[in-house]
Amino acid sequence: MVFTVIGIASSIIFLIGDYPYFVNAAKGKIKPHRVTWGVSFLLNCIGFANQYASGAGNSLWLFAAAALATGAIFAASLFNGTGGYSKLDIFAIVTTMVGVLLWVVFDSPVLSIFSTLLVVEVALTPTILKAKKHPESETRIAWLLGSLSSFMATVSVGKLDWKLLILPFNAALIQAYIAYILYFQVKRRPVTVAAKS
Repeated sequence: MVFTVIGIASSIIFLIGDYPYFVNAAKGKIKPHRVTWGVSFLLNCIGFANQYASGAGNSLWLFAAAALATGAIFAASLFNGTGGYSKLDIFAIVTTMVGVLLWVVFDSPVLSIFSTLLVVEVALTPTILKAKKHPESETRIAWLLGSLSSFMATVSVGKLDWKLLILPFNAALIQAYIAYILYFQVKRRPVTVAAKS
């Protein structure tokens, strides 16, 4: 029961964190990276299916919430976002497609986990670089609460099963790193600078 509550709470915190991100993106106050959010939306859908196939229960709440939130932000990024045309962006898209293809062809949750981990790192690289160069183009609280909710989802698994733990734990680490960049490594500038990126 405790782990179920933690799992549900993690999804609520995730949605609370991503709501201001979505609002800021829809209003053009920030510039979400299209590839990062498009791939994130796809990965969260795959992650949900992967965790379900691996026998997850409580951590599914986070993936459901993440799919909803990242899908909305991706839609907003199509109008007010940035990126999608660079070599890194194209590499991220191709890597994602290869990862999805491998998962479908081999129908293996374990293979899906490793391909997803690779794709996550590649897909978030453009946003990490953008956060360092244009921190004003991101909403800091979204990454902080995203990291917290992912850590809570890791705890909500309730058992030591690496197949269930590794995806939410990886999400917690990488979002914590982005939050660290935005809160401690860089100084925020007026958002007009980001429009040039």
